[in-house]
Amino acid sequence: MNISKKQLLGLGLVAAIATVQANAKEFSYTYVEGGFSDVDIDNTDADYIYGGGSLALDRNIFVRGSLGNLDVNKNLEFDTVSIGVGHPMKMSERSDLVLALDYSFAESDSKNPALDNADIDTLTGSVTSRTWLTNNVEGNLMGGLAHQDADFGGTDTGAILGAGVRVYVVPQFSLAANISRSFIGDLDTDEIGVSARLQF
Repeated sequence: MNISKKQLLGLGLVAAIATVQANAKEFSYTYVEGGFSDVDIDNTDADYIYGGGSLALDRNIFVRGSLGNLDVNKNLEFDTVSIGVGHPMKMSERSDLVLALDYSFAESDSKNPALDNADIDTLTGSVTSRTWLTNNVEGNLMGGLAHQDADFGGTDTGAILGAGVRVYVVPQFSLAANISRSFIGDLDTDEIGVSARLQF
């Protein structure tokens, strides 16, 4: 039987697509991670570093948390704590949609008495998509609504938008880059970050 080059190409393409579909993996919600971000708060530069993790209680729910530090300048920094719960939903062979509710607490540390020991409480509801772009590259889109109560700024509510890409070096270890922008009250905050994750 003679097989033309076009037929071989077509068979190869079908096989490649079938392999990609067959290799579509479940997303993990049990992991530890750490990261660093460059933050711009209304044209004021800050550095944020954090460590945290997530634990899947079953396929339908996970809990997560983190500890971090936001260094605004030599006279002002914030220690942060966050805890949250999420519900992942499988949308297709290659995509999950994650509903989450997170609470975060930040306390300032400053040599200036007027800025020291100021608290910021934030409650955020979000929706995030996780999609396999290739067998080892994951893409994310996120949108959320945050309600914030700050000692020095009162109470405000605003939107948070973000996007990111995660590259799996090996199945258990990945590197990620992300961008986000929030509009809470009079403050516009831009964040560009990188992180590393070890999943189980």
